[in-house]
Amino acid sequence: MPNTQSVPTSVRDEVAKILYAEADALDWERLTPQLKSGQYNQWADDPRIGGLLARFIPNPIGWIKEVPLKEYARALENMGRFASFTTMHYAAPADFVGPTFGRQWEYVPDSLADKPAHCLATDGMTTRYICWGPPGQCKELLWAAVTAGLEHSGTPGIALSVRSDAEIDPSLQRKHERIGERCGIEIKYVVRPLRQRT
Repeated sequence: MPNTQSVPTSVRDEVAKILYAEADALDWERLTPQLKSGQYNQWADDPRIGGLLARFIPNPIGWIKEVPLKEYARALENMGRFASFTTMHYAAPADFVGPTFGRQWEYVPDSLADKPAHCLATDGMTTRYICWGPPGQCKELLWAAVTAGLEHSGTPGIALSVRSDAEIDPSLQRKHERIGERCGIEIKYVVRPLRQRT
């Protein structure tokens, strides 16, 4: 783990802003591991990024990976210390909980948290745990819904989040729904486009 204490906060934020602007432009979440690896090297060679970091730490690539880029997915969800640095973000849970799980369900204010991204929803009488992430994380989301859902009376929910231009595999979607039925968890697909931050 890079020594984050060696990088002054002002430098950390300056570099993170540059990285996030470029990650947004590259559509970072969709890059292959090979493309990401090449991009890390480019960033390390960039005097505004790796050159600046090298004044404080010996391994800029490790710092880039383990500090700002490790937080990037959270930032797109408007969570974490770097959230304001992204130019893009996903819709807040208040925007998709009701349309996805039923209009009677409303986001419980200030219940947004992560690992995985989740919140609470209420219909006025019952409270339920709802978590979300891409379909590839269904196994981890299931475990979170099973364990955290025990603390609430309502049926846990999982929103498998896809981008507006993604192709949804109907057979995989039905498989996920059947898994949810077997586990007593409501699994829904939700289209969540990235929006420009205003």
